[in-house]
Amino acid sequence: MFDKTHELMIGSIFALHSWCKDHLPIKNSFIAYDLILILAINNYAKNNISVKELFASVPYSYTAVRGHYLRFVNEGWVEHYLDQSDKRIKYIRPTPKLVKTMNEYALAAKKILIKTTG
Repeated sequence: MFDKTHELMIGSIFALHSWCKDHLPIKNSFIAYDLILILAINNYAKNNISVKELFASVPYSYTAVRGHYLRFVNEGWVEHYLDQSDKRIKYIRPTPKLVKTMNEYALAAKKILIKTTG
């Protein structure tokens, strides 16, 4: 039997999952969710991440990652830019659309989790 705090946490986790499903381009996929989080972490840390590094940063097949990656590009969630000193390196970064949505995600998560812990 769950205690009362577990019930609140499970409710909060479900609420956060619902928010993600409605606002983030994840299509109920942990692959897409992981890619979005990696892009957000690198963006907030002001790190460059190459397409190759993004693909290597998750434990999924190239084919599975590629499908989500191409969808992100085609739907305007991410964009490419080239390394200034080595044009063979293609970096990826979130567009303002994704940055705005991730900021909203952080606020939603904070509100949901404060309700649970506060």
